[in-house]
Amino acid sequence: MMMEDAVLCLCFSKDSEMLSSGGQDGKIKVWKTSSGQCLRRFENAHSKGVTSAKFSKDGSQILSASFDHTLRIHGLKSGKALKEFRGHTSFVNEAIFAQDGHFVISASSDGTIKIWNVKTTECVSTYKSLGGSSSVDITVNSVHSFPKNTEQFIVCNRSNTAVIMNMQGQIVRSFSSGKREGGDFVCSCISPRGEWIYCVGEDMVLYCFSTSSGKLERTVTVHEKDVIGIVHHPHQNMLATYSEDGLLKLWKP
Repeated sequence: MMMEDAVLCLCFSKDSEMLSSGGQDGKIKVWKTSSGQCLRRFENAHSKGVTSAKFSKDGSQILSASFDHTLRIHGLKSGKALKEFRGHTSFVNEAIFAQDGHFVISASSDGTIKIWNVKTTECVSTYKSLGGSSSVDITVNSVHSFPKNTEQFIVCNRSNTAVIMNMQGQIVRSFSSGKREGGDFVCSCISPRGEWIYCVGEDMVLYCFSTSSGKLERTVTVHEKDVIGIVHHPHQNMLATYSEDGLLKLWKP
């Protein structure tokens, strides 16, 4: 399974039958997991690198985000871009379908989280990320749907605090590393049932929070160089972290 340029993001479909890959060159490819066969190519998915490429629930569409400041929905059947969402003023780092499928939520380096109407592509809400001000934009690294509540989602920005937010932009609960320096989060993930939030800081420390209490339950140093990402196994109690030290590590939390 080869891309022409660096791979920036990967995502399995809900049934694990397909894998999407987004490239630095703005291309997206969809692969059959069992055989490695390329099922669909989106040669001009974006004009710049693809940061996120997620399948819709039924696996018929891909929602992508990019360094070109846009989000797009692509149809697997047609091989074409079906919708485009414009409004961010910097890189879009991640985009997800809200759990009802009617809205899209995006996280951007412009310091905002935006909620979009899938049908009309209109931006219905814009929320400034925690700690941001009119003069300072704090990059929003990621956004995750919250399995425990379809009306809520988890936001992780480049600060020492991650939050659970609702669709009205209210902060339901916050989770802090408690560090003034070096504790800003670079990536995060959530356990499949939504009981735990895992954030990795600039200090290469993994912070594990309980979503019900908001408490920091444990910390562990995971790498010796900057951590690029963290992902949770879909069914098992297992985490993977990967870093600029060239290592991929598996953890039992």
